[in-house]
Amino acid sequence: MTDIRGSGEEPGTQRRPRFDRVQESYGFACLHCGHTWEQTYEIEHHLDRDNKPFFYYYTGEERVPSPLSTLTCLNCGEHKVRITGTARISAVRSAFPHSGAGAPRTRRRR
Repeated sequence: MTDIRGSGEEPGTQRRPRFDRVQESYGFACLHCGHTWEQTYEIEHHLDRDNKPFFYYYTGEERVPSPLSTLTCLNCGEHKVRITGTARISAVRSAFPHSGAGAPRTRRRR
């Protein structure tokens, strides 16, 4: 039988998909409680069989959902979160040192 893959591999071996792994940091700000935080992700860039890109996100060794699709405040649990550059988070914290930006706040009772 002829190997039509053209990869030069031995017949019957599986070719491992090629991927690139990069590190990216994101800053997050909750519009509900004012909490800010930063997170660094290891992102694997893959190509599927049709050469369409897809990505896996990791924090440490744990695979996590994309921060671009699942945004929940770590402080209050609300979903009113915006992504900013990490430099912007530092600027907000330094501009309002007494405002409690980034500090946990309690919810007001209505």
